[in-house]
Amino acid sequence: MRLSRRQPDDGAVPGSGPGEAPGPAPAAATAPQESTGPGGVPGVAAPGSGARGSGSLTVGAPGADGSPISAAFAGHRSLFSLLATVRTRRMGLGYRSETGEEERFEWSGGHSAVQPDGPLHHASAAAPVPLSEEETALVCWAAAGPNGLALADVPVHGALAGMLHRRGRTVPSSSGDLGVDLFVVDDSGVWVYRPRPEPAQPVEIRGPEDYHKVMDWYREGRVQVFDHRPDLPWPGTPEGTHNVRPIGAGQYNLNRPGSTWFLPVGDVGLEWFNQLLVSYEWSGFYLQDPESGDPMGCGSWIRPGFLEVGFPLPAFDELALMLHVGQVGAMVQNIRLACEALGLGAWTTGAYADDFVLGAYPEIATGLAFDFLTRDPATNPAATATCLGRRGVLEPVVVPSARFPDAASAVRYVRELREGPEGVLGGGGPWRDTVTEEIRSHPRAHLSDWAEEAAIATVEAVVAKHGCCPAYVSPVRAKLSVQAHHVDTAYYRRFFPAEGGADGITPQIASHFATWHPGVPDPSAEPEAPGADGRP
Repeated sequence: MRLSRRQPDDGAVPGSGPGEAPGPAPAAATAPQESTGPGGVPGVAAPGSGARGSGSLTVGAPGADGSPISAAFAGHRSLFSLLATVRTRRMGLGYRSETGEEERFEWSGGHSAVQPDGPLHHASAAAPVPLSEEETALVCWAAAGPNGLALADVPVHGALAGMLHRRGRTVPSSSGDLGVDLFVVDDSGVWVYRPRPEPAQPVEIRGPEDYHKVMDWYREGRVQVFDHRPDLPWPGTPEGTHNVRPIGAGQYNLNRPGSTWFLPVGDVGLEWFNQLLVSYEWSGFYLQDPESGDPMGCGSWIRPGFLEVGFPLPAFDELALMLHVGQVGAMVQNIRLACEALGLGAWTTGAYADDFVLGAYPEIATGLAFDFLTRDPATNPAATATCLGRRGVLEPVVVPSARFPDAASAVRYVRELREGPEGVLGGGGPWRDTVTEEIRSHPRAHLSDWAEEAAIATVEAVVAKHGCCPAYVSPVRAKLSVQAHHVDTAYYRRFFPAEGGADGITPQIASHFATWHPGVPDPSAEPEAPGADGRP
C-alpha cells in the first residue's frame, strides 16, 4: 500500500484567521492557608478535597498583587521537590479509558472509535475544563519563553563563529539557533508561540514588576494556524489495513476537547546547515558519500589545515537530528515541571508518526497541513518523508524549496543570521562595548569565505544524488510533545492505593481549582465525609 504525501500549495491556510481567540478574564488567586512542613519548611496546606501524600509538599501561594502569574513565581516548591513528584498523568477531565463503548470524535473529522473494554475502564464523569489563558501562557513561557540575553561566553578560537542568535530562552539550543518552535493546540485552534522581543535586559524577569511580560509575550507572540483543532483521529487506520494506528495505540485521548497539546516542531534543516558551516570552519571534517567514500562535492578543500577527515553523510544527518532532539527534550521537561508546579496533568507522548501529524497523508487526516516534497524513491534513502513546512508559518532550511531554491541561498542565509539584527554579532550583544568591538573585528569571530564555498559545493552534491538536502532526515520533525489538562482525580482514587500518595494526587493538584479557578468547584474532587447529622 502506498500513501500520497501532501504537496506544496499556494500557502493558504484553511480555516485560519488573523485574530486571536479570546481567553478567559484573569482571575485573582485565592490564598491557601499557610502551614509548615517537616523540618520547618514553610508551605501551603492543600485545601479541601482529598489531598493525600507527604505533608512536606507545598503549593504555590499568590504574590503580593494576588495575580495568577505572581502566584506562579511566588510559590515555595523547589525544583528538587517538583522532581520528586513529577509524573506523566494521562487521565484528564472528560477523558475516557478502555470503556468498550463507541465514541464519535466530532473534533477529529467525525470519526467513530472504540477502545476495547479493559481493567482501567473509566469514563470521566466531569466535563472538560480548558486551561486558562494564564496557565497556558506560563507553560508556554517555561517551554520556550524569552529570558534575556545569551551570554555567548564562547572564545573566538572556540567556534564563537558558530553561534547564531543572542536572544536567550528558558531552554538551550544548539549554537543559539532557536530552531524549535512551540505549537499549541487547544479548543481555540492551533497557534505557534513565537515571542521575538529584543532583549530589554540581561535577565528579563527580575521581580514582580516584570511578571506581566509572561502574558505580554503570550498575547503578542502568537501566530494562528487554524481556528479549529486539527483532524488527527485516533482510529486513523489507512484503507486496506486492520491494525495500523499512525497516532499510536495509547493516544486515545490525544487532541481531545478541553486539553492543551504543546507540540514542539523543529527546523532540523537549520541545525544541519549551521553544523555543516561550523564543521568545515572548525572541525576539519568533510561530508563523505557512504557508498563510495568520496567527498560530497568538496574535494577541492581537502588538504592540511582545511578539510582532512571524512564523515559519512548519514551519520552527519543523525547528528543534526540529535541536536534537534536535545532542544525538544529540554522543552518537554520544562513543560512537565511547569505543569507539576501548577497542579496540572502532563501527558508526555511521542508514539505517533510525526509525518502523519504534520500532514503527510491527507487522505487519512489533514493534521497540521504542512507541505511535503515528492522525491524519487530510487534516490531517497530510507524513504524519508521530506517536510517543507507551511508558508508563512514555518519554512525550514531545505534545498530545494520555495524559500531556498538552491544551495547558495540556504548556506548564505544561515551564515548571515549571526550578523543580522538578532544575531550574536549584530548589535546589542551581551559583552561590554569595548569587548564587543574587539570581538567583531577579530577574523576568527566570523566564518570564512572558503567554508561557505565548500558548504555550497557539498549541498549541491547531496541534492544531485538524493534530490534534497538534508537527505536522510526530514527537515521538519515533531516527534515528542506534552498534552496538559486538569486531572480527573476520581480516576486515581479509583484505581490506585492511597497510602503514601501513590494515587498521584499531589497537594497542588488537589488545591488547583481553589488556587487557579476560585469560585469554580473541582469537578472530580472527593466528596466530603458526612458529619454526625449525616450531612456533608
